[in-house]
Amino acid sequence: MPISHKNFDVAIIGSGIAGSMLAAILSRIGLNVVVFEANSHPRFSIGESMILETSEVMRAMAETYDVPELAYFSSENYFDQIGTSHGIKRHFSFMHHAEGQPFNSQHILQAVIPKQPHGHELHLYRQDTDYFLAMIAIRYGATVLQKTAVQSVNIDAEGARLLTKNQTFWADYVVDAGGFRSVLAEQFNLRHHDLQTHSRAIFTHMVDVPCYHQLGSSKQVYGLPFRLSEGTLHHVFEGGWLWVIPFNNHSRSTNPLCSVGLMLDPRIHPACPKLSPEAEFYQFIQQFPGIAAQFQSGKAVRPWTRTGRLQYGVKRVVGDRYCLLGQAAGFIDPLFSKGLYTALACTSVLAERLLAAKASNDYSTAQFQPVEDITLAFIHENDRLVANAYRSFAHYDLWATYTVLWLLGAYLELVKLISNRVLATDSSDYYRRLQDLRLAGGAFPPFRTLVQPLYTLIESSDLTDAKVANAVSQQVKQQLAQVPWMPEAFQQVLQGKNHLPANKLSLKLLNRKHGFLGQGSYRAHFFDSLPLQNLAWTFLQEQVRYSRPALRLQRAAQLQSKKTVNPSPHHPFASYRWATAAAAALLLAAVVYTPRWSKPITVGLANFLANPTTSQMVCSSHANISH
Repeated sequence: MPISHKNFDVAIIGSGIAGSMLAAILSRIGLNVVVFEANSHPRFSIGESMILETSEVMRAMAETYDVPELAYFSSENYFDQIGTSHGIKRHFSFMHHAEGQPFNSQHILQAVIPKQPHGHELHLYRQDTDYFLAMIAIRYGATVLQKTAVQSVNIDAEGARLLTKNQTFWADYVVDAGGFRSVLAEQFNLRHHDLQTHSRAIFTHMVDVPCYHQLGSSKQVYGLPFRLSEGTLHHVFEGGWLWVIPFNNHSRSTNPLCSVGLMLDPRIHPACPKLSPEAEFYQFIQQFPGIAAQFQSGKAVRPWTRTGRLQYGVKRVVGDRYCLLGQAAGFIDPLFSKGLYTALACTSVLAERLLAAKASNDYSTAQFQPVEDITLAFIHENDRLVANAYRSFAHYDLWATYTVLWLLGAYLELVKLISNRVLATDSSDYYRRLQDLRLAGGAFPPFRTLVQPLYTLIESSDLTDAKVANAVSQQVKQQLAQVPWMPEAFQQVLQGKNHLPANKLSLKLLNRKHGFLGQGSYRAHFFDSLPLQNLAWTFLQEQVRYSRPALRLQRAAQLQSKKTVNPSPHHPFASYRWATAAAAALLLAAVVYTPRWSKPITVGLANFLANPTTSQMVCSSHANISH
């Protein structure tokens, strides 16, 4: 369709996940938005492993701005909406390897992801994800120009002028979500590389990568709740790690691919430019028999990509009439999958600021300072989190202890995100609360007091000395063991357990002094004065609203409203909201009038909030599919 005008409220450079979501939100509210995409969809991209924090932000944005499609990639329960080219993520798993040695079955951790109340996470097949979201932006009214690269941007007091190869566009505000090739970062000389993390990458998509259990022992022998192919597998070793992200790990999958990538610290593992990327990959993994075996039959389906150092940041994120978003502002390392969470948390704050700027006609730097604050804080925290993980890789005991620090920070962040959504009085209150977060720890001051000295200890110690490394490991472990608000499941991992367990219903979680609500500053920070029954009701609503049956009813109602399908006499409800409300009312009645139901539901909520693991309120079967 030809462009009828070239004046816009907001111009967005880049149509990845963050750029397209922002375009959909702003267009839904009524702003006139143009998106420039230098390439065309579908296109290859990585950043495929979801985490709970990212999914929660997606749900919050979908609810706040009434753009339900923003939540579609937050859960396996949305397969009917998004298709089955994506994988399921039921866990983060880490296998620690030593050079020249067979894999030690004791050196494994499986961090199980909760199934309730929203469903398990996803492995995103990004070419489909990004294409879908770009089309959603168009559906809500955005103008998306593919194969249209922005060559330069001129900004003055009146607005921004964007030049492409053949045309000129004007906008009140410019958002650069163009990733590493950011036009504004280059034009304004904003890039810096003053970061601790130091890694390069070799990656591709493959077929015929087997489940690790076909090569090693079964999950029962390893003592794990799930097969390693049912989640994101990290092979960890001194100076780097390797990801295995299957898309064909469930019974509904229609995608045979598996994402594979090798991350290396070039100061420890220098690049081999005389070798092809593929040859270097296979030569490197031969040092680790437990890794090499998994790729003997694997075949790449696209050219391998090899990079130099990946880390970069920016000197500033916002200026008068512009903002850098997502990977345009910085990139660290995908070890803990924090990049997309960073991008979407910042997108949330930016959307709120843009709506305020439109109302006041104030596009100054000061208006958007909260976006810069949260962006730089997230990048800084992720840098320290990942850099210290790399430092710990060389010593299994230190690495095993460090994973508890990571788990604790991620858990607290998730609880705070959920409680923010529950406690916020309106959208402005929610985004005010969101600005306090710093990627990990849920903005809980005692967590900062705990983690900062431990980071400094690891950073300042000579870990090449085994005795020093052991001493550091013991000191970190002792500090963590004294944390009074640490969930019991994490305490068990600290003591040597190799997985976060599938939850068992337990009344002790309701204990006033030692239950999941905690006490003192912990309870005040995360739950305010919210009573248990309110949390139970919220959990119940979430359980119903995001269940597969409710989402299927919603989809059927949408199709019927667009006359895509004929109305079905088997659906007694004309709309999804009525269906959800009715189902919730029925379940609430069951809770109120059937005492034997009330305890499991309340304790189920306690389990969900107390430990980031799989609740057993609803039994489920998992596909036993190898990839």
